Amino acid sequence: MKIKKFIGTVFLATAIVFTCACSKIDYTASTDNESLPLPSFTDDNSREESNVPPANITTELMKENYKIELKDYKLTKEAEEIVKEGTEIFTDVAPFTGEGYIRLGAFQSVDFLIELPTDQHYNITISACGNGGAVTLTTGGTKLIDSENGKYKRWNGNQHGAYKVHQSRLFTDYNVAPVYLEKGINKITLQTVSGSVYIDSITVTEANVKSDRYEKAGTSIAGDEINYGRLQTMSYLKSIYGKQTLTAQYVTPNTNAEIDVIYRNTGRYPAIRCGDLTYCTKAGASLLSGANENTDIELAKEWAKQGGMVMYSWYWYSPIGKTSLYAKDCEFDVTKAVTDNEKYYTLTEEELKLLLDDGSINEECFKIFCDMDSVASQLKILYNEDIPVLFKPMAVTDNETYWWETDEETYKTLWKMMQIRFEELHELSNLIWICPVTKGRMYPGDDYVDIIGCDIFNNSDNANLQGMLNTDALTLNTKMTALTECFFTPDPDILYRENCMWLWCGALDGKYLINSEGYMTGNYISVSQMKKIYNHELTIARDELSID
Repeated sequence: MKIKKFIGTVFLATAIVFTCACSKIDYTASTDNESLPLPSFTDDNSREESNVPPANITTELMKENYKIELKDYKLTKEAEEIVKEGTEIFTDVAPFTGEGYIRLGAFQSVDFLIELPTDQHYNITISACGNGGAVTLTTGGTKLIDSENGKYKRWNGNQHGAYKVHQSRLFTDYNVAPVYLEKGINKITLQTVSGSVYIDSITVTEANVKSDRYEKAGTSIAGDEINYGRLQTMSYLKSIYGKQTLTAQYVTPNTNAEIDVIYRNTGRYPAIRCGDLTYCTKAGASLLSGANENTDIELAKEWAKQGGMVMYSWYWYSPIGKTSLYAKDCEFDVTKAVTDNEKYYTLTEEELKLLLDDGSINEECFKIFCDMDSVASQLKILYNEDIPVLFKPMAVTDNETYWWETDEETYKTLWKMMQIRFEELHELSNLIWICPVTKGRMYPGDDYVDIIGCDIFNNSDNANLQGMLNTDALTLNTKMTALTECFFTPDPDILYRENCMWLWCGALDGKYLINSEGYMTGNYISVSQMKKIYNHELTIARDELSID
């Protein structure tokens, strides 16, 4: 195929564009231990829609079949050929192809236009090396916009992933997930978002997104305690995996504000109510004040009685010192808290107190177990009601944001301590353990995980296929995979087109959906987009759940 036009520019932006980790929304915004109120919400009808259909909708939007014409294709272009005249070409690192290579420093980018023969998926491979860095791939960008955190500029368009270039002086091929591109001219942008890289060449080839990942994923149960409701839920999840995606929405703690807004605008509720146990520990409870009682478990119990599924994350406030989630603000040393002595994992607090008094364990270890017991007591309420819980503790980020992420062995030991204590001491056999890892080295192992999660915060309408492929690779496709946190649920048609049917997509709460008065902001998802998501044949809302 003749290339009609190849245009390149290199420019300096001011920031990063893609992340697989982001800080948990902390409504308390506490810089010390003083109590601060949570936002209040109104029960008035949404400003977006005054009339909504009933919740027992039967008409579904049918999936859109994007045109895909598989055709062999390959094009390689030297990087120095696509940059503007006057751009410095380097030759120090060898061997390279062509006349040399280009350097992309922090936040610099290069873009080019390419004419493609058919509508299909394509692999875009870069040959790169350098001091270690990440290069994002964006298609269809037309202008620079603020990044999600407002600290830099990025191209708009669809962000598909990032090439993680290792520190090396040998040019190596790097890939991201296949990208769907339409026939004709397409704009491709590469932007360095950390470190710096050298790029020697860019190759575009045809790709196929067919996969047997959904069939290979199993339903094995972690731990020794098996609950019938847990087995039923896992069986149901397997029955829909790869076929449909469960709708899921995080809520502001101790409210149903977000899911009420969804109902007011779509006539449906999400299949999964996603809460957070952040205020269930002593440190977390100290941040509540006045009317802000910790009633979230009661809301979850009522939700389950109405036919919905329950999920809980646990963003864990440090049990000693300054009350914070974040390692940079935290005085708590988790490495002192973990222990390999498994006989301690199932001792009562009274027994642990005796060990603390005689110096067998330290205060950090004691406080860790006390916090676990506080959370377990809340989960026990749901266990007593025979309610299975999708349980996602201790999120993992790319940059060790939280105090529990100090190192991989500490994280894995802490996970093991929690799971054994919850199951053997507290008999919480109703928990489906979800490990939200983005790094394989933090994965506790198949024996301690039921479902593997992926948190991706990308304000772009794509399926996040790269995240699914990376997450699947951690367990060799043996675990079902969920998009456990995201800014908003991806378009179901795009999930289907990319063959990226997440088990569920957990849309974030607060500013990502509503303002402080409880109305939709429209900053991340519009009313029309939400209606499509909740009334689509590829998604499952609460009234469509069928767990026997």
